[in-house]
Amino acid sequence: MRQVLRKFSLLFSRRRIRAERRRTDAGRHTPRMPSFPITLAVAFFAASCCGWLIFAGMAHLTGSSLGIWPGRASSLPPDRLFDLTRSAVTAAGLLAGIFAVVYSYRKQKIEEATSRRADADSLGTRYQDASGQLGNESATVRLAGIYALSRLADEDSTQRETVCRLLCGYLRMPYDPVGPPAGEREVRHTVIKVIAEHLQDPTSDFSWCGYDLDFSGAVFDGGSFAGSHFVGSYINFSGCRFVNGKVLFDRSTLEDAHVDFGDGESMPAFFDGGAVHFIGAHFKAGAHLTFIFTQFKSGALEFGTSYFLPGSVVTFSSCDIGGAIVSFGGPVWGGAHFLGGSVSFDGADLKAGLLSFMGTSFSGSHVSLDEITQTGTAIFFDAASFGSGKVTFNNAKLSNGEISFGLGADPEAVVSPWPLSRPVRRRGGAARRLYGWVSGSGAARTTRDPNPD
Repeated sequence: MRQVLRKFSLLFSRRRIRAERRRTDAGRHTPRMPSFPITLAVAFFAASCCGWLIFAGMAHLTGSSLGIWPGRASSLPPDRLFDLTRSAVTAAGLLAGIFAVVYSYRKQKIEEATSRRADADSLGTRYQDASGQLGNESATVRLAGIYALSRLADEDSTQRETVCRLLCGYLRMPYDPVGPPAGEREVRHTVIKVIAEHLQDPTSDFSWCGYDLDFSGAVFDGGSFAGSHFVGSYINFSGCRFVNGKVLFDRSTLEDAHVDFGDGESMPAFFDGGAVHFIGAHFKAGAHLTFIFTQFKSGALEFGTSYFLPGSVVTFSSCDIGGAIVSFGGPVWGGAHFLGGSVSFDGADLKAGLLSFMGTSFSGSHVSLDEITQTGTAIFFDAASFGSGKVTFNNAKLSNGEISFGLGADPEAVVSPWPLSRPVRRRGGAARRLYGWVSGSGAARTTRDPNPD
């Protein structure tokens, strides 16, 4: 019994070794071949057998006997031997031609595989060279590396996600916007420009739409994503600092995408002098724009003339507006269009600065300011059009600041609860009051102006 088990063990061991060899050979560029003398002998023997079988088969088809079987005499006339041999040789030549075609096809496939390997090696070398340029001390060399990576991604679609991650990783590197190295600001803005250029047309063969972009923790002092299409992707701005300059998302489109400036679990973004513009942007179904716990110390966030369509969600829940401008409309930009979806400021802490809905049109969205704490921020609805939808202030704590509905249509049917606390009549143009608040001359009151200038 022990010997039987040993034989089975040896058998399985050999099978395992052969399987391992097959796996090893599968990763080789060139298949393993037997020695040449053995291959030549086997090929000669196989060819001889094939030739004899063809000759015997054709003789049998013609009704002749070669006399190779016992008890059967040869019935092949001598005058037909030459014709039969010639026919057999022709058939063998045809068979050899078929094998030659198969061999040529296999050789072509091997050459194509070799060419693909050479291309892959070339692309790998180009990627290493271009990524190495990003670490060069010279800003000119870094710019060349950015464009080299862009061309590489255009030529090889399998490298696009890697290039996206590398360029985003460059922006996440430590950066001092106060005293940056020579040319570094231009390099960073070029990275943003290259990414934005590949997000303009989702149907393009060179599009980067659909790839996730991770800018978490980066420092932004300008750059433009204007006209970009964020479709089916996750764009991470959590922990980013917007310190000066303008980051533009004008005329951009968000659909089935999540743009995260703070989602409640990640580190929130921080606005300290920088501006982010979504002027004319379209927030379509599946668009999620989150500013949960985001701190607006100074700077501006603009949504003028943007469209909020059904299925979109924009949330500022628990954000901290301590001196910045968050504007959905004003004297400079036209008002946003709330056609559907929801915009939420639930639990936001409005300490200073401005929250403007001037000139906006409410036609179906739910704008929620529930449970906000207003201790100094001005909220303007001047010149807004209230057609349908909801603007809610449920459980809001309005201890200081101004809420103005001057110059607009009747908000009673849309704003709830109505009337808000401490209504005070006030005359004066909306633009003049807006600039007064921006310059720090705002007063603490809630107003509705029935007689605009």
